[in-house]
Amino acid sequence: MTPRAFLVSFLLFPALGAEPAAAVTRHVPADHATIAAALAAAGAGDTVLVAPGTYAERVTLASGVVLRGAGAPGDAVIDATGGGPCVTAVDCAAGTWLEGFRLVGGTGGSQSGSTVGGALRVAGGIVRVRDCVFDAGAATFGGGSAATYANLVLERCTWLAGSAEYGGGHFQAGGDLTLRDVRFEAPHAVQGGALFATNGARVNVDGALVRSASAEDEGGAMRFDTSVATLGLVRFENNVAGGRGGAIAVQAGGQVFVTLCTLLRNHAALGGGAFHVGCAAATDARTGGTLAAADCARLSIARSEILLSTGAFPAAGSVTDAGVVTVRSSIVAGNASGLACGDSRATLDVACSGVYGNGGVDVSGSCAPVLAASNRLVDPHLCSLPTGDVGLCANSPLVDPGCGDPHWGSMGVTCGACGPTPAERASWGALKARYR
Repeated sequence: MTPRAFLVSFLLFPALGAEPAAAVTRHVPADHATIAAALAAAGAGDTVLVAPGTYAERVTLASGVVLRGAGAPGDAVIDATGGGPCVTAVDCAAGTWLEGFRLVGGTGGSQSGSTVGGALRVAGGIVRVRDCVFDAGAATFGGGSAATYANLVLERCTWLAGSAEYGGGHFQAGGDLTLRDVRFEAPHAVQGGALFATNGARVNVDGALVRSASAEDEGGAMRFDTSVATLGLVRFENNVAGGRGGAIAVQAGGQVFVTLCTLLRNHAALGGGAFHVGCAAATDARTGGTLAAADCARLSIARSEILLSTGAFPAAGSVTDAGVVTVRSSIVAGNASGLACGDSRATLDVACSGVYGNGGVDVSGSCAPVLAASNRLVDPHLCSLPTGDVGLCANSPLVDPGCGDPHWGSMGVTCGACGPTPAERASWGALKARYR
């Protein structure tokens, strides 16, 4: 079953109600033996405070209520024991919070023959989640968490392992998703190892580490289609795709804007180790029609790094169909092979960037790609590429490089003057030998 085939529409109805006369803090287990009992007694504006310990429960958030784990984040554990999601939220109003829990044993809620949201399932409404750990959940859609047509904010959260067909960490269909200062460690999916967004979702990521995520097909770390995403201050490291797009895959209708991000040591077996952009035909769940060429995919990369990508040609990044890729004020260096377009209809435009030490041709393909004269094809002088320190040395030619930029890449100067970056033009095998 495809992600679009299972989706149904959820409508948001903001709840407008009077403020309670006095907010109450309900303690578990001091006042109520279970979390579910405390939530059932709570009203909008109340807080349910849960003492450290493990609670074998599956709970549903009460609208407008704060559910908070006491002690350090993760000291309070909700264990679904394989019986469904740990936490469910349906059409909650603003003021609904989940804070400080470790969620384990989640297997998602049943919907249309699939399971949704391994540890956390949000259907419509407005929910904020802070300081939570989604530990090894499993579902068809969203191994750790999933939201359908909801406004969901997750801050300082971590996804550990987790598995799904779509979005091993999180799955978002429609609605708005905001991720702030989050971490994904080794989630796995068929599509979108850490994150899968679709059906008109609007995604904003402001600070994230995505490491060792994997996908059997596309988007080792993240996959986007029919969605708009802004990714800032994200480090993609050691992510793997069995298909294309080791770090990022963008398909029909996806519009992704990447700024101040580092894509380091990502791998794709079929090409596009750092990214792949294409326009595979897909059915729009909302209309039942086929997405047209006008709904093709776009990826814009600015002030970022694409480094040490591996896999089939082109390792640094690929664009096919009528997809569009632009690269500005960035560094593309040390990849097993360069950037390429695989279709004459595609657009690949690289300007005002440092391009160096990629195996073979830096930029190539059948679309007459643009490698502008404003680029600098010189050693970028990175502080310590083998150890992942991608800041610029004080003597880097990418400091005050032109194009009105103070520097290219995401970091600026972070160390003193240094020698050559071990990314000179050579085979990938030769580059690896230097790192040993």
